[in-house]
Amino acid sequence: MKLRKLFAMLLAGALSLSLLAGCGSGDTPPAASQGGQPDSSQAPEGGTEIVWAGWSGEEEASKAIFQRMMETYEKASGNDVTWVGWTWADTAQQLLIRTQGKEQLDLAQTDIGIFNTVAAAGVLADWNDILGKDFMDATFEQSALSVGNIDGKQLGMPWSMASITMVYNPELLSAAGWDKIPATIAEFEQCLADIKAASPEVVPYAVSTKDATCAGDFMPWLWTFGGAIFNEDGSVALNSEAAVACVQWYQGLMEKGYIAMDTGRGEARQLFAQGKVAFYDDAVVAKGQAVNNGVAPEDVVNVCSAMPRPVLNQGDKPQSTMWGHMLVAFKDSAHQAEAAELAKTLISDEVALDYFENNGMPPVTKSAAGLDQVKNDAYLNGFLSSTATARLEETARMTNASEIKTVITEELQYALLGQKTAEQCVADMAARLEAL
Repeated sequence: MKLRKLFAMLLAGALSLSLLAGCGSGDTPPAASQGGQPDSSQAPEGGTEIVWAGWSGEEEASKAIFQRMMETYEKASGNDVTWVGWTWADTAQQLLIRTQGKEQLDLAQTDIGIFNTVAAAGVLADWNDILGKDFMDATFEQSALSVGNIDGKQLGMPWSMASITMVYNPELLSAAGWDKIPATIAEFEQCLADIKAASPEVVPYAVSTKDATCAGDFMPWLWTFGGAIFNEDGSVALNSEAAVACVQWYQGLMEKGYIAMDTGRGEARQLFAQGKVAFYDDAVVAKGQAVNNGVAPEDVVNVCSAMPRPVLNQGDKPQSTMWGHMLVAFKDSAHQAEAAELAKTLISDEVALDYFENNGMPPVTKSAAGLDQVKNDAYLNGFLSSTATARLEETARMTNASEIKTVITEELQYALLGQKTAEQCVADMAARLEAL
C-alpha cells in the first residue's frame, strides 16, 4: 500500500474516531491533562508551558515516576509540563491527530513501531539540528542512534532500548520442579505441563492472543521454527512449512490448556504480577508492574526474570524482537529549545536511574550505561543476553504495520478457535498480506 494512501486512511479514521472517543483514556498522573490545548494559566510566571505526550505515563507502574520526571524539569527550568496520554494502541493515531489539528505538541514518547508511523508523516524535527550532532554522538552509542535515524536525519532520540523476550516466575518454576530454565521447545512444553499439574490455577504461558501484541509475540516464534513473514525482496514468505508447524504448535498449546484466548500484554502483565502466570513475553517494563505490586526492586528477580526464548534445536540462536523507546520533537513546535531541555532531563543519569531502578527501563546514554547500578543489575542482564540476538520486527519499518499485524492476529485467532486448520490459516494469512 502506498504511503500517501495509508496515511490518508489512518488520518481519516483517526479523526472520525476521535469525535466519538476523544483524545484521552484512563487516569492521568497528578497535574497532567489529556487532549485539548494546555492551560497556559497554569504555567509559572515568566515560564513556558510544554506539552509532552505518550502512553507510559498512563500506566499505573509509571505514573509516580513520570510525575517525578516532570517535577525535576519544572524545578530546574521554571517551565511547566502538561502530560497528554493515551493507551499504547492509540498513541500513533492521536499524535497524528494533534499535529494535523495544529494542537500544541512539543515532545513525545514513541517506540520503534510508533516512531516509523509518525516519522512517515513528515512532522518530526531533526535532533541534530536542535541539539547538534556532536552532542548526540557524544551522548549515545551509534547503534542506539541508528534506530531513530532515517535518511541521515536523527528524528528519534534514544531513551531506553533492549529486547522483548521471555519473562518467567522462578518461584512458580521451582514449585513445579524446575530449577533451571527450559532451553528447547521440547523442554519448554514439558515445563508447561509440569506447571499446569503443580498449579492448576496458573496460566502456564500467557502468550498474547489478541490485538497487535498477538502478532508481535507470534513473530519470534515463527523465526524460531525457521519461518518469516517476508522475503528479503519484500514478497510474502508466510505460506511455508515452517509457518504451518508454528501455528500447529500454537494449536497444541491451546488444546492442552497451556495458553488462553483474550490475552493481551496488559492482561498478561497483571496476571503475572499476581503470581497467576508462569511465562509471558515482555520488555524490561515488566519490572515496574512487580514493584507497583509491592515487590522491592532488589527482590524482583525472585519472581520476575528474563530468559532467552527456547529454541527448536539445540545450538539454534534464541529469537527476540528489538524493543526501544525514543523521544521525538516536532517541526511545528514553538518551544523546541524548551522541549530539548526536557529531553535532556529525561536522559540525565539521575532521572534515568530512577526509571531504571523502579521500572526496569535500561538507560542508553554512555554515562548511565557505565554506572555500577546498571552494569551489575541481574534483572537487566537477563534482557541484555537476549538483546544480543534480537531483530527488528519485520514490520518495524513498514507504514502499514498495523494492517499486517491485524491480518496475522485475526488468522491466528481463527486457528486457535478451531475455525481453520493450520494450513488454511497460513494460506489465508499469506493471501491477505499479498492483497495489501
